[in-house]
Amino acid sequence: VKVIVPGGAGGVLDVLARQLYNRLQETLGQPFVVENRPGANGLLGSQAVKSAAPDGYTILHSTASSMVMSEALNPDLPVKTLRDLEPVALSSVGGVLLAVHPSVPAKNLPELVELMRREPKKYASYGSWGIGSNGHLTMEWIKQRAGLAIEHVPYKTAPGLLTDIVGGVIPIGWIDVASPLGFIAQGKLRPIALTGTVRSPKLPDVKVLSEQGYPFTPAGWQGIFAPKGTPQDIVERLHNAINREQVQPAFRESLLQANVPPAQAVSREVFVQTITNDLATWRKVVVDGNIKPE
Repeated sequence: VKVIVPGGAGGVLDVLARQLYNRLQETLGQPFVVENRPGANGLLGSQAVKSAAPDGYTILHSTASSMVMSEALNPDLPVKTLRDLEPVALSSVGGVLLAVHPSVPAKNLPELVELMRREPKKYASYGSWGIGSNGHLTMEWIKQRAGLAIEHVPYKTAPGLLTDIVGGVIPIGWIDVASPLGFIAQGKLRPIALTGTVRSPKLPDVKVLSEQGYPFTPAGWQGIFAPKGTPQDIVERLHNAINREQVQPAFRESLLQANVPPAQAVSREVFVQTITNDLATWRKVVVDGNIKPE
């Protein structure tokens, strides 16, 4: 089975995918080969799977950012998640982190919002790893709610953004929950808030948005998709096998190491409803903020 992963080797998406399919290879007795296909915020990977034969031998392991946020930002994309792909399973759910350089005198989200209101010229911009990313659209929702004017600076890569926040080049930014842990431990970065509904295991004191007066619950997730028209018995077999792995200690440990909460195995119907709800929520953020794709 070829597994298309629309991200680079060594990233959180790639690492968790390889952990999962190494396990599935053993339990299903079937070789799984991960093929990294980064580019165009996941679109290259989605297109490859959309056009693949619907026989269960090509699947996609992707993210909410690629599968719902991109479509919410640009409904004219050539791949529509629910129209062109078959949702198989939700493999993990976690948040993204709002963090600041230690020189920023804010310890939580209300303090940061007040600071941005009080000193708009000093705190005139924030970074994320791209237009339409989880961090970008979440911050746009916060801006709409709080009446802020801070400008978005899209970075090409998350490591580049992290380097610039730590270096004080840009004082505020949204990053993943795993790569900044060392900087946070060294006091070179201060975490402010987390998206989603569950705190991360390695940063248990960092509150989610809804705990800080900003009731916004969409999270980041990783999920598996097959080409539309894949036989239902194959989809169900994959779904059941992935759900079984999620509750095994080995996969839970890999999530913990990536600072992602333990996975909760859910039905395909729940996964489809999550996609539907997320598309509607992010699309409203995009329309209300008049946000345009690149």
